[in-house]
Amino acid sequence: MSETQFENEVRRLLTEACGSDTVLRQGVDLLETGLLDSLAFITLLDGLEDMGVEIQPTQVEREAFRTVTGIVELCKTFARETGIVV
Repeated sequence: MSETQFENEVRRLLTEACGSDTVLRQGVDLLETGLLDSLAFITLLDGLEDMGVEIQPTQVEREAFRTVTGIVELCKTFARETGIVV
């Protein structure tokens, strides 16, 4: 999968998990606004796992999940390690 395809898929998963395209706006703090609540967080991690990207919440700082950019970059890091993104 290309990096662009992967980024788009992560954004799609995030939008579905949070139930709003507001999550895609630059600078929106997903945790502070409550867009990425505990259910959305689990839904996102489950969707990523279906793509082959397994992120254990204890492996990363909570801050990485504050913005869409942070989440995409974090996911790309894990996806590169497993060879999903080239």
